[in-house]
This record gives sequence, C-alpha cells and structure tokens, in this order.
Amino acid sequence: MTLIIGVRCRDGVVIGSDQKILRGGEAEYSNKIFVIDGAVALAVEGLTGIRDDFLYLLKIELDRRRGVDTLYEMKIIAEDIVATLAERYRERIREESPIGVLMAGRERLVTGKAVMYYIHGVGYGEQVEFLCTGHGGPYATTIAKFLLRKDLDCIESAKRIAFIISWIAEDVDVTVGGDPTVAIIRDWEKPQPSSEEERVVEFLSQEIVNEMKSYAKKVKAELPNILFPAHTKQ
Repeated sequence: MTLIIGVRCRDGVVIGSDQKILRGGEAEYSNKIFVIDGAVALAVEGLTGIRDDFLYLLKIELDRRRGVDTLYEMKIIAEDIVATLAERYRERIREESPIGVLMAGRERLVTGKAVMYYIHGVGYGEQVEFLCTGHGGPYATTIAKFLLRKDLDCIESAKRIAFIISWIAEDVDVTVGGDPTVAIIRDWEKPQPSSEEERVVEFLSQEIVNEMKSYAKKVKAELPNILFPAHTKQ
C-alpha cells in the first residue's frame, strides 16, 4: 500500500511518496517521508508496524552514537536495522522482504553531492539514480520512464513526481492515495551552508502539489482525445 519514487536530477535528488497506509486493518493517510536530523530524507515501504519499529530503532542508534558524519554511515546503520527486523518477522508474516527504505541526502550530510540509497528488505543497500517501488511501483514505472530525466532540475522533477503519484493514486492503484509528498535535496559542493541556506531537505509546496493533482485529473479526462482523436470524434 505504497508508491515511492526517487530520481537523480541535474542539481540534486528528489524523492516522493503517497500518503495511504494500512493501520489496524483501516486505511489512513499520513506522511511517509521522514526527515532525520534535518539532513536525510527517508521514504519507507512495507508493513506500518515494522516501519514504525525501524524509525524508532534508527533514532535510538543515532542517539547512542551521537550522530554520524556521512550518509554512507547512516546507510550502514539502516541496513543492519532492516536486516534485524526482516530476520525477526520473515517467518511470522510469511514475507521475505517486509520493509524497504529509500534514503536520500548529501554525502557529508550538510555538504557534498546529493545521493540516494535503496535498502532492500534483506538488509542490503545500493546507490540508485532512479526508482519506483511499492505496490504502485510497476504502474508508476510505465510513465516515470518517459517523464523523469537526469537533465531536469530538482523543481521540475519534483512537479513531475507529484503528477505521477497523482496519476496512479486511486484510479490506477487503489492502494495508493492521498496527497503526494515530495522532498528535494540539492547538491552542495560549496563550503558549509550559512544559516540562511542551512535547510538541506526542502518540500514541494502544497500549492504546486494541488496544481499537479488537478493537472493529472485533467489529463486523465482528456487522454482518449489525446491518443485517439479521430476515433473519439466519431
């Protein structure tokens, strides 16, 4: 019950997610992108209870270590937590990969190139430049392959991710729903940002999200005319 999209852009990385979750057998809507220490964005797919455990254990481990200096260190910690949770619950829930994590941030957290890691449910993480995952992932891939390109900037990519999630939500996949949440992390190769520039993780505004939702609805209604204009006029 999730759709997560991530893409490497010309000037950074962008990750997006829907808001529909299943808790206690009931559908709810809540944020699925979590910001850690103001510098790292996590989008988590899988069972809601295991996701909650992952975030709790990650916070405990980061507090115990008094933080980390690089995104790679956080990736290693997250891998171990995912592996532990998978080992604990795999047999109980009869699912090989009960959780997956898309992690985005700058290499040195506040400075450096923005990168993404996807941590598979077995506890193995790899750097990625394009990803559509979750129940809605296969549907999203069919359109994201044509709309998302590395030469686009972060803002344009964020808009398109919001559009894709809105396109898939409810009409294409009923397990995907709610407003798209889209996080942007730009490359920062300069010295450490000043206080005015220190926000590492930005979010696409609700105004633009609403525009993309409306645009997706409009394109859906017009799609037959766009693809087969001669037939629809008959």
